[in-house]
Parts: sequence; C-alpha cells; structure tokens
Amino acid sequence: MTKSWQIPSLRAASLLLGTALILAGCATTASERKSSGNAIKDLAIWAGFATNTEEPAAFVKETRTTDLNYMPVGVTPPGPKKNARKLTPEELKALEDQLEAARLKNEAVGGQTP
Repeated sequence: MTKSWQIPSLRAASLLLGTALILAGCATTASERKSSGNAIKDLAIWAGFATNTEEPAAFVKETRTTDLNYMPVGVTPPGPKKNARKLTPEELKALEDQLEAARLKNEAVGGQTP
C-alpha cells in the first residue's frame, strides 16, 4: 500500500534525475561528445572513466617516421653465417692488440675534462 506522500516524491526524484542527466550531457566538451562507435566506451567517456585520444602535436607528426619496422616478438634473429672464416692466430693476436690499444686510449682520455 503506497502512501500519498510517496508518489509526489517519486515524481520529484525522477524529474531531478532527468534534469541531472540532461545537464551532465551539456557539461561535456566537444571532444568528449565524439562517438567512438562503441556504446560502452561512449558511456565510460560520458561518466569520466575514459578519454578520447587527442591528435598528436605538430612536432610529433613531423619527427615520427612512417616506416615502422619492429623486430617481431618471439622470433630468433639469424645468427652468424655458418661459412664464416675463422681468424688465424696472427689475425686474432692483431685484433686483441688493437682492442687493447683502444682500451688504453679510452682510459687515458677518461680522466680528462673536455
């Protein structure tokens, strides 16, 4: 059994809720009103739990390359050639001497200020 005061308060609550929803729709910005094509995302944007992606700045567009060649995930890159020539002991010693000279030069330069 409903009491006489419950019906007017229910009407008032419905009117208040409807007004709040209309005003909340007016409060969104133009970028938020763009439909993403996904009703759930649009609802999340409307509620403030999600955002639309913005257009990148001009300098980002200018510096971003169009050819994005990423290394595929889970693929082992090719190793050295199977028919690579092994170094002779003399060539190996010359390479070690060259690397040691570079190390000594870098250590000598490392303590100096530019």
